[in-house]
Amino acid sequence: MTFETDIDGRRATVVIEPLGEASRSGGRFRVVVRDLDGDRAPRVHVVDSRTTDLGLSLAFEDGRIADAAVTARPQGEYLVQLPGVDVPVVVDGRRRRQGQAAAGGKGEQRITAPMPGRVLRVLVGAGDEVVARQGLVVVEAMKMENELRAGRPGRVREVMITEGISVESGRLLVVVE
Repeated sequence: MTFETDIDGRRATVVIEPLGEASRSGGRFRVVVRDLDGDRAPRVHVVDSRTTDLGLSLAFEDGRIADAAVTARPQGEYLVQLPGVDVPVVVDGRRRRQGQAAAGGKGEQRITAPMPGRVLRVLVGAGDEVVARQGLVVVEAMKMENELRAGRPGRVREVMITEGISVESGRLLVVVE
């Protein structure tokens, strides 16, 4: 499988290849990360993974372990949440960029809670102009702060939540036009 990622403006291609038997519950994988901006040599990792209730638990060869929550989003996008960082992942992003998505997409952006949690901060208000990847709201889930961001520029039409409230997975938080 090949994924294209964009983390704070740095684009990379991630290739995941199974090493032996892989199943829906996990397996051993070779992961190659190639920087699309050409600044870094490819990085290769061997990872043992297993699924959890909220996503994946990853064990690297060097002994590091990371838990990742994975939330499906519209149009082949996923939000992968690791401790301290949210990573938007686009499946087959190269093909999508050649089509309508190249113009930045159309229609409203509906920002939803990726998992149950508590709203820590609301960073925008109705009528605010936002840029791509600007933080909109911060939700605490699984003892991690998760900043949810705009996918493209727009204007905040509606903020559906206030700071301090609990939200369920999938609850609509902010609408950007």
